[in-house]
Amino acid sequence: MRPRPNIGFTLIEMLIAISIFSILLVAIHTVFYTALRLRNTTVESLEASLPQEQALNVIQHDLVNIVTTTNGVFLGPLQTTNPTNTLPDQIGPHFYTTGGELDGMVPWGNVEQIDYLLSQPTNGNRGPGRDLIRAVTRNLLPVTQLPQPDEKHALLSGVQNLTFLYYDGTTWQPQWDTTQQTNLPTAIKVQIQMAAQPGQTSRTAPLELVIPMDVLLTTNPITGLQ
Repeated sequence: MRPRPNIGFTLIEMLIAISIFSILLVAIHTVFYTALRLRNTTVESLEASLPQEQALNVIQHDLVNIVTTTNGVFLGPLQTTNPTNTLPDQIGPHFYTTGGELDGMVPWGNVEQIDYLLSQPTNGNRGPGRDLIRAVTRNLLPVTQLPQPDEKHALLSGVQNLTFLYYDGTTWQPQWDTTQQTNLPTAIKVQIQMAAQPGQTSRTAPLELVIPMDVLLTTNPITGLQ
């Protein structure tokens, strides 16, 4: 009876198999590392853009709800030159907005005066740029002293500049004064320029928001019954 031959792998076959497995592991590791790096980059980008989107949404809400009277006259001044109640670090005008809904009993809901400030960070973060602060004044009754903000909320950090521009129907104007002009601008543009971060070689484009001023002017608000 002939002896059965030994069944196994030769050294060359083992080396070839190990080489193939090594190439597959390197390929899998490269794909996994690239996907992980792409995920981290996407998460960092989303986390960085989320505060910016939230700040733009708040500013948009304030400007969309600018309060006007029934004949289209602005409630309070929209004044960028020589305002009467300038707050420290204030940038742009102060104006009145509402967050409430109109009904048949209350003409305006939650009327507030809004001011935007650019202040030095107070949380110990001394990075580039300043903090964009939203100041809210709710006590609007006539008093012997000018009212002070009831609340201040930080909207965004690392801001270099905040710019308001006003469209007159032809061009964008850097100032607007309703104490001298009888109408609101056709639209208001807000630009937020973020400060350059360490290692950043080029300046990023400013965040931009354009809000049309939809004000219905009524020339004959009350008509007598015939």
